[in-house]
Amino acid sequence: MEKVLAIFEKTIYLSFEPNDPHLLHVGFGVVSSPVHVDVLLREAAVNYAVKAQHGVEAKLLGQPLVELETSPAKVMELLTKNKSSVYVVEEDLKARGLSKADLIDAAKVIPEAETAQLVEQHDATFVW
Repeated sequence: MEKVLAIFEKTIYLSFEPNDPHLLHVGFGVVSSPVHVDVLLREAAVNYAVKAQHGVEAKLLGQPLVELETSPAKVMELLTKNKSSVYVVEEDLKARGLSKADLIDAAKVIPEAETAQLVEQHDATFVW
């Protein structure tokens, strides 16, 4: 089985959005594909693993903007339930005032020095 590493460095539009189409494609692709996909979150994208974020309650003129819970943290949980690993760069977390306690339970915090080894363990890598 081929192993793919999806690296997310920036959040879409360089800000928090209720959902990120790139992240959703990876998440739903993992569910429907025999390819093993792991995720590495670095730089601003470490925020995707923060468990306290959600976009369901956002409204515009009293109407919900999002009908389904597709926050980045929910997509990360979907990935881990489908045997993907979610890695988060420790130094990038600290730079944003975050810690392991802020993340979804299944997130694996790794030092920046281990990211090259993680890339080598996969057959293909793509960066968003």
